[in-house]
Amino acid sequence: MVDGPTLRVEVVTPDGQVYGDAVEMVVVPGVEGELGILKGHQPLVSLLAIGETRVRRADATVEYIATGIGYVQVLFDKVLVVVDHAELAGQIDAQRAEQARVRAEERLQVRDDPGARAEVDFFRAEQALKRAHNRLRVAARAR
Repeated sequence: MVDGPTLRVEVVTPDGQVYGDAVEMVVVPGVEGELGILKGHQPLVSLLAIGETRVRRADATVEYIATGIGYVQVLFDKVLVVVDHAELAGQIDAQRAEQARVRAEERLQVRDDPGARAEVDFFRAEQALKRAHNRLRVAARAR
C-alpha cells in the first residue's frame, strides 16, 4: 500500500473544475474498459466513455463522479480528466436524471416511425439515455 496521497487528480469540464485533490488512486471509464491509475503510472492519453470515475483518498474513502465523454491524461503523477460533463455523486439531482431518462426513452421508442425519423436525432437520444443511466447509478452511490 502506498503511503498518503500520491496523485493529483483534476476533473474539468467546459464549465470549469469539478474535482481537484491529492488521492491514492483513480479509476476512469475508458472506451475499452476501466483504467486504474496509481502513483508512478506511465504517461498516458486515452479516450473516455460515459461512466463512473472513482477516486480513492488516503483515508480509503471513495468518491464517485458521473463523467461524460472526453479523455484522460497521465503525466508525472498528475491525472487530468477532461470531459463534456461531470457531477459529484452527492450533487446529482436524481429526480431530474430520472426525467431525462424517461424523455430519452420516449424519443427512442419512435425509431420505427418514418415520420419521426426526420424529427428525432437518435444518436443524441441514445447519448442522453446513457448519461441519465450513469447519473442515476452514481447518485445511488451517495445514498
